[in-house]
Amino acid sequence: MDFFEKYSFWTIGLALVLIPFLQACSPSDPNKVRNACATATACLDRYHEAAARAQFQDYFQCMGDSSVFVGTDASEHWTKEEFMAYAQPHFDRGKAWSMRPLTRQFHFTADSSVAWFEELLDTRMKLCRGSGVMIFRNGTWKIQQYVLSATVPNEIMGELILLKGARDDSLLQNIAR
Repeated sequence: MDFFEKYSFWTIGLALVLIPFLQACSPSDPNKVRNACATATACLDRYHEAAARAQFQDYFQCMGDSSVFVGTDASEHWTKEEFMAYAQPHFDRGKAWSMRPLTRQFHFTADSSVAWFEELLDTRMKLCRGSGVMIFRNGTWKIQQYVLSATVPNEIMGELILLKGARDDSLLQNIAR
């Protein structure tokens, strides 16, 4: 039996994808990782603080030029420019939104130039999860993607499905077209 008979192409493909990923999760320089974690944390903290204080420029300076923001509604997938247009009236009123991080985890590529994160947030919607990707360029971290998700306890998922079922069915039909 030769190699390709013994192992499927799928297994080989999975291994080729996972090997660099696993290497990316274990940076070799602990000091570099600590520094990357501290500076990435400071960026996300500035991001949330700027929103809470309705500081439009400071908030959007934390985002990369080609960044996207994905909100809790299925229709909310905004480029930075689209999100700025949506957010401007909120910031202009002096009250944007407040999302206080409760927990946060980072993972970095081997060279600590890309980070992906997740955080549990205290918000007006109660507990939410933020996750995303950040890139370190020109001495600073920029958020490239931020995804805000409402958390739903498993015990009440059935009730939630009933509440949003008709709307989701309609959206699913539109997406299928």
